Amino acid sequence: MACAVLASLAGVAQAQSSVTLYGIVDAYVGRTKSENVGTSVSTTSLDSGGLSTSRWGLSGSEDLGGGLKAIFNLEQSFNADNGTTGTAGSAFDRQSWVGLEGSFGKFQVGNAWTALDDVFYIGNSAFDSVFSPGSSGVMSLYAYNANPGNVVRYTSPSFGGFSGAVSYKGKGAGIIKQTDFNVLYEAGPLTAALGYQQRDNTATNIKTKFTVLAGAYDLGVATLRGNYATTRNTVFGAKVDEYQIGADVPLSPALTLSGGFARSETDGADKRTGFGLAASYALSKRTTAYVAYNQGKSKLGGVTQAKETIYGAGLRHSF
Repeated sequence: MACAVLASLAGVAQAQSSVTLYGIVDAYVGRTKSENVGTSVSTTSLDSGGLSTSRWGLSGSEDLGGGLKAIFNLEQSFNADNGTTGTAGSAFDRQSWVGLEGSFGKFQVGNAWTALDDVFYIGNSAFDSVFSPGSSGVMSLYAYNANPGNVVRYTSPSFGGFSGAVSYKGKGAGIIKQTDFNVLYEAGPLTAALGYQQRDNTATNIKTKFTVLAGAYDLGVATLRGNYATTRNTVFGAKVDEYQIGADVPLSPALTLSGGFARSETDGADKRTGFGLAASYALSKRTTAYVAYNQGKSKLGGVTQAKETIYGAGLRHSF
C-alpha cells in the first residue's frame, strides 16, 4: 500500500511540474559580395544561423491548481561556427522570464519577446531568415527591438480566432521606454495581424514608431505572404513606407521553395529593393538542408549607391 501511495504521489508531482530542454543548431557556408560606389568586396565564410538563430533553452511550467500555471523560459543564442555566445556577457540574451498562465491569458515579466515581434515573421518569405527579401538593410522595420529586457507583458486568450498582446518596457536606469501591442487573427487558412512599437528616448525626446500590417493565406498548393509597414521618427519627420510580398511553395513532402520581393522608400528620396529565395529539404523531422540567395540594393536619385548579394548553403538541426 505504501509503495502504491508513493507511486501515485510521484505521478501527480510529475504531472504538476515539467521542464523541457530544446534548441536549434544552424550553420552554413556563405559568400557575400558588397558593392558601394564603385568598390566591390567579396568574402566567403562559415556562419551561424542561416535559416534560424542557433540557440538552446529551458522552458517549464508548474500546475498551481484551478487552471493556473507558473511558467518560465530561459534561452541563449550562440554561434554554431565557433561556439561563442550570441551576445557577449549575456547568459540568456533571447529570453529570461517568469510568469503566470490561465484562462485569463498569460502574464510575463523579464526579458520577454515584445508584442510586435509576435507578428513580424508572418509576412516574411524565404523562411523568415537572413535571406528574406526585407533583410540586408532593405526594410527599416527590421530595426525594431524584439527583446529590450525589463518587459512586462500580457497576452490574451483567443476569442473566435482573435487575440492580442501588449508589452511595456520602462526606462529603468537607462533612457529608452518602449511600448508594443498587436492584434492577431488566426482561423483556417488565414493569418492576419497588426503590430505597433514606439520607442521613446527620454533624453532627446525622439520618438520612433514602427507599424506593420501582415498576413498569410494558405491556398494548399502554396502559402502567400506579405506585409506593409511604416517607420516614422517624430523629431526629424522622416517617414519610411515599405512592403514585402512572397510565397512558400511545397514541391514535395520534403522540399519547399520560398521567395519574395521587398521595396522601401524614405520620403520619396532613398529607395531600396530586395529579393530573397530559399529552398529547404527535410532530411528528417528535425534536420533540414537548405540553399538560399538574397540581394538588396539602394538607390538615390535613380543611381545605385550600394548592393549586397549573399549565397548560402547550410544545415539546421532542432532538438
